[in-house]
Amino acid sequence: MECMERTYRRNLAILMYILIALGGIVVDIIVPSLPSIKAALATNESLTQWAFTTAILGFGLGQIAAGFIVDAFGRKKPMLVGCLVLVVALFAAANASSISALVALRLIQGLAVSLVAVGGRAAIKDMFHGEEYLRAVNWITISFALGLTLSPFVGGYLESHFGWSMVFYALMGWVALGGVLLLLFYKDSHTRTRFNMSFVKGSLSEIIGNPDFRRVAIICGILYSILPAFNTVAPFLVQGTLGHTPVFYGKIALFLGACWLVGNLCNRLFFSVAAETKVKISVSFSIVAVALGIAYQYYFGLSLVAFVVPVAIVIVALGVLFPLFLGQALSPFPHLAGIANALVFSACWLCTALVSFVASSLSSSTALPLLIMYATLLLAMALIYRQGRR
Repeated sequence: MECMERTYRRNLAILMYILIALGGIVVDIIVPSLPSIKAALATNESLTQWAFTTAILGFGLGQIAAGFIVDAFGRKKPMLVGCLVLVVALFAAANASSISALVALRLIQGLAVSLVAVGGRAAIKDMFHGEEYLRAVNWITISFALGLTLSPFVGGYLESHFGWSMVFYALMGWVALGGVLLLLFYKDSHTRTRFNMSFVKGSLSEIIGNPDFRRVAIICGILYSILPAFNTVAPFLVQGTLGHTPVFYGKIALFLGACWLVGNLCNRLFFSVAAETKVKISVSFSIVAVALGIAYQYYFGLSLVAFVVPVAIVIVALGVLFPLFLGQALSPFPHLAGIANALVFSACWLCTALVSFVASSLSSSTALPLLIMYATLLLAMALIYRQGRR
């Protein structure tokens, strides 16, 4: 019986990791298709980038409400509602005839997937505790990295062979399958809390009023925004300025997503190394790599290798750092797991939306502006971390 229980919990955790990964997949899978969407819907580069940014914005805003919803109504029902709405919105997006309709549907997709991802993360918190939960957090970030790794790569191939609409149809099928498995096999064990305004205010006051939570949430937001900022600018730089195909860009995204995964695995490998040591080494390597990339681009002009390699080093470092800070943010609030994880990931995605909005105004004819923005973000993160250590 105990063996069966362990097997059930392991398989359920795998399902949750897959559903959690949908957050990144829904946002990122269309990235290689952005130039094709621009041409198909006869719009401009800036408006097309909003099809990416609004999904980020919806995911960030949706998680604020989703945290309260999954704590008040359980994990399963909100996740199923999110899957259903997401399937409908993906079908509509595949048949969108204007950029304004697509942008609106992408916002709905971000809101819907927030219920799925927040519910999944809260379910993981229900299943694991203590050191076991900290290891589970690392698997959450690994699942996210796999989503980021595979979705643009797969999206690039789908777009090249079947057109950009097929990207939405394929994702619709994946979400539908996940929803069916959730319906059949997940038994909600969460003890529900009352949903009222005094509970909402009290929970927000307890979590947001914690200065360590605020500091770590901002750091998580900065870390989270690095790769999506790349995906805002790079498709037009790689495919437009340098003339490469969506499949080629998908391979770059695959490589960078793998770098995040390598960082996650390094964090597991060196689990016993002090967190402060890992932070100092990771941030130092990142800042040096970006500085060298800026110097090369300034003196020798645009080079794909000199652009991608510094970004890859930064993303490996982020893969090491993000689980550390995520665990620090969530561990003080086991009694408010859904709300706490929703707030920290809302901070992550709202920060990402802001950074991606700024990135959308950067030139796609050179890598210098994006690298300079990366240097600014890394220095800001280092300063916030140092102030928190005093």
